[in-house]
Amino acid sequence: MGLWEKMRIPRRINAKMTVVTIVILLLGSLATAYWMYRAKADLTPSQNIWRSVSWRLQLYLRKAEGDIPDLSWSELWDMTRTGGHFGLDDLITRNMGLEGGLQNPFVTSQDREAGAYIFGTRCAACHGSNGAGGLGPSLIKRGFKHGDSDLAMYKVLRDGVPGTSMVSPGLSFVERWQVIGYLKTLQPQIASAAASFHLNIHVSSEELQNPDRRPDEWLTYSRALNGWRYSPLSEITAANVTRLRLRWVYQSTSNERDPRFEASPLVADGTIFTTEPPAAVVALDGRSGQLIWKYERSLPPNLPFCCGPVNRGLAVLGDTLFFARGDGYLVAINANDGRVIWETEVASPTDGATMTLAPLIVNHSVVVGISGAQAEIRGFLAAYDVATGKQQWKFYTIPGPGERGHETWENEAWRTGGGPAFVTGAYDPSLDLLYWGVGNPAPAFLGAARPGDNLFTDSVIALRGNSGELAWYFQFTPHDEHDWDSAETPILAEGVIKGTYRKVICWPNKNGFYYVLDRETGEFLVGVPFVEQNWAKGLSPTGRPILSDEGTLTVAGRLTRPSFAGGTSWEPAAFDPRKGLLFIPATEGASVYTKVSDDKRPSRTRLGIGSNSGAESMPGPPATFVRALDFATGEKRWEYRSPQPQTTAYSGLLATAGGLVLGASGRTLFALDSATGEELWRFSLGGDTWSAPISFTLEGHQVIAIAAGRAFFVFELPTD
Repeated sequence: MGLWEKMRIPRRINAKMTVVTIVILLLGSLATAYWMYRAKADLTPSQNIWRSVSWRLQLYLRKAEGDIPDLSWSELWDMTRTGGHFGLDDLITRNMGLEGGLQNPFVTSQDREAGAYIFGTRCAACHGSNGAGGLGPSLIKRGFKHGDSDLAMYKVLRDGVPGTSMVSPGLSFVERWQVIGYLKTLQPQIASAAASFHLNIHVSSEELQNPDRRPDEWLTYSRALNGWRYSPLSEITAANVTRLRLRWVYQSTSNERDPRFEASPLVADGTIFTTEPPAAVVALDGRSGQLIWKYERSLPPNLPFCCGPVNRGLAVLGDTLFFARGDGYLVAINANDGRVIWETEVASPTDGATMTLAPLIVNHSVVVGISGAQAEIRGFLAAYDVATGKQQWKFYTIPGPGERGHETWENEAWRTGGGPAFVTGAYDPSLDLLYWGVGNPAPAFLGAARPGDNLFTDSVIALRGNSGELAWYFQFTPHDEHDWDSAETPILAEGVIKGTYRKVICWPNKNGFYYVLDRETGEFLVGVPFVEQNWAKGLSPTGRPILSDEGTLTVAGRLTRPSFAGGTSWEPAAFDPRKGLLFIPATEGASVYTKVSDDKRPSRTRLGIGSNSGAESMPGPPATFVRALDFATGEKRWEYRSPQPQTTAYSGLLATAGGLVLGASGRTLFALDSATGEELWRFSLGGDTWSAPISFTLEGHQVIAIAAGRAFFVFELPTD
């Protein structure tokens, strides 16, 4: 193994890095290592000195390449010479970011006394003698606007906050860290709460694959890896659901002006774990809603989000939560205390990519995909080792030269072809097959720029869980020009389909058709419309759409159904295996789609959700419904018109063994009879409802939970 591989640094070095600079840095690293050895640090003359040189040189190279913009060369030099060197050796050798992992060494009693003195003389006039606030904000609670990590606090002390009365207090390098150490002692609430609750979270891979071992909990995005969103709990029924009452409400401290809470929470051992926009994870006591701990990071400004800084939830394995952060980092967090275990960069926003999905655990890997079709990314899925964050495999949803499907992209359009993977998939452990929906091609409405079917956009891909190898695929909408991405969570079912017992995937698609596919082979079995559509005359025997005139774009524009919002979207459906019914959050609507000429194509820097207005417009908002389909045939059994139906703020669904379907629309939570669709109960939540409800038990009794607006609600039956 060569030098570069041993050091795990890139072969290509920034053009500004000259040979002279490398030599200087190497000599500096050697000198530092020798100084540490002479100072009797924990080094031996050979191997450990090499390790000390290696991580320092990697650090300097990352700085030279612009990867560490928040710290100056002199600050990094001081940190590498400080005892413990802020944990940089571990962060660099594990290829982690600095934001959540820096370890402040200035935390001795003498350092804290010095920090208290500095705070009292330089900071207390604004923030109060005890940090509770005055002219300036309180410092005794976490969740600072600019982040509460040690690095975020350090930057504020160093630079101040432009445009506010918080100016730099002019402290030295050591004084800043001493003040930070002291400030942490002013924030005992959350740390003591975590300690007082004595969390002991542990979720095994076997329990994720067999969720009925822990029926009282909600351990993954869809409760089970099969995507059902079905709770086997039956205490709340059609006969007593009208007695539901509010148990508690947790009010989020999100700094977003217009937050969209889209997360599906996890529940383990009576603790609720969920995300808050833009980049926070919270642990709540299920009994009371009390905040146990909170992880939060500030995100860089102007990230290329399609639809705001949303996040759809977490994954858990063992005692670790996995969070796909909006700036492209996958973060492993200790579920018991909120501390960062590791973080690794999955994708860079400078390439147009973000992350918004809930990760999925596949054996001992955590799988994530990226968002960003509006910025013309090249989408992918990737799996990471749960213990280390090391990448296990990567599958590009836009195939490159020599890869299967590349022939469906003419010219060089594949390089920026879109294909995001922004909604959580499903997994069949018995087949070791991972099923994932792929989003739209890019640019969305300019098909002339990307001739061909454009695989694997608007498709379901089946990958080997242990390797990421493609087993099969099925494309729902070849050469999509309507932005009908296939970003839906697959539902894995089995039963008699056309006279034969099969393992299948059920897929209500944004293009308005409901599909049933053989999940071992990808064979097309059933395809029927579940909303009104006019873009296709029907489907061929292999499931390929047969286009109508309305399905072809013109310069004058055509009114086409379904609308840009689709027949359904990312909001998840639910499945009741006892009744054989699939419950879909469906939308009826139409858009006028207009062909955009290539000379009017917006530049990549301008591409975004706003650029859609030049290619489609909706005469009015779509009408929202819940529709129940026979999973084997797609036959509609019943429908329910949602409260305030003309709204885009509707949720995914939950089915229960108590014979209920629960969902939300227009700020209203509702419960339906799963056999008939009759509305049994509703409750006004007062906030937009994007998150799907979940169900679990507290103190031995079933509850229902949902997020709306800035709050999280838990409902229970009275026990008297």
